[in-house]
Amino acid sequence: MRLNNTGAWQPGDPPGNRRFITTHPAEAPLPLRCGRNLGPVTMAYESWGALAPDRSNAVLILPPLTMNSHAAGPAGPGHRAEGWWNSLIGPGKAVDTNRFHAVVINNLGGCDGSTGPASLDAEGRPWASRFPALEIRDQVDAEAALADALGIERWHAVVGMSIGGARALEWAVSRPDRVDRLLLVAAAARTWIEQAGQLHIELELIQRDPHFHGGEFYHLPEGCGPRTGSALARSFSHMRYGTESYWQDRFGGEAWNQDPDGAHDRFRAYVLAQGDKLWERFDANSNLVLSETALRATVGRGRASVDDALAQVTARTHVVGFTTDRAYPPAAQRELAAGIKGATAHILETDLGHYGFMLAPHLVEPYLRLTMG
Repeated sequence: MRLNNTGAWQPGDPPGNRRFITTHPAEAPLPLRCGRNLGPVTMAYESWGALAPDRSNAVLILPPLTMNSHAAGPAGPGHRAEGWWNSLIGPGKAVDTNRFHAVVINNLGGCDGSTGPASLDAEGRPWASRFPALEIRDQVDAEAALADALGIERWHAVVGMSIGGARALEWAVSRPDRVDRLLLVAAAARTWIEQAGQLHIELELIQRDPHFHGGEFYHLPEGCGPRTGSALARSFSHMRYGTESYWQDRFGGEAWNQDPDGAHDRFRAYVLAQGDKLWERFDANSNLVLSETALRATVGRGRASVDDALAQVTARTHVVGFTTDRAYPPAAQRELAAGIKGATAHILETDLGHYGFMLAPHLVEPYLRLTMG
């Protein structure tokens, strides 16, 4: 069954380097914190480097909200772009695949092979608006089931950035015996208020699109989905994740002063194009589910407090933040480092804002190598 109006990877598309494991069949579903069960659950992942006979060299890398499992490797069938951390994963690189077995998992609730709203339920219908609300802990439960299926009892290191960092942190809090080393990049123990405000606006933009139809748009003719709202939501977040200095470097200067109309037109066209690109590769319902999960993300949920949760971490931990990050500001990384025994916060100077770990991976490289050991 082919779905319309979605950028989701669908069965029948080239798998590329993806591999798939059904961690929870329909008859043994994944119990969720919202009180519902989800099944069947299939998790998509990619891996590089050989797994050692004793399985001691496995590294888990958890991507941000809209990124997929293709962190390394070329573009090609099944992969629209080269790996988003291509410069950091591979032979001789920071995650040296001559030494380590690197695993990158597509988020539960996402749209690049793992079960999400554009997936089919046990009866062959797309989940769409019926897809349940997820917590970070639900996603990590699914990831842990995948690790069990792969025979990986303990990770040499778990690395996460942005909301992927929240999942990495949850691994270290709820399963400290399975995480030896931890690297948290542009992450936080809880969603900060300004970031929550951005997510609320993005959610409204998608849901108020007249073509959203309450999330039931997969059966409609192609072109009848919430493209405008989804694209505007992405354009808004893309603009906010940058900084004034970054945008000045790209679109400002003399051109901004001497030809303001032309400069404004170029900037507007660029920002709107980023939204259109996301629509082409991502699913609007997955965007909603994952953004709502990010809104609820606090490691203190269901525990005595954030401090109590952070105190459970036993992994050797490094925390990296960026001076100009408005989504997860440096204070968030300092909170993490203060709460995790022996952790160190590294706040890096850059004008790239939250996108520092994507646009300038060389900034993260020394701390990734330090974490790998």
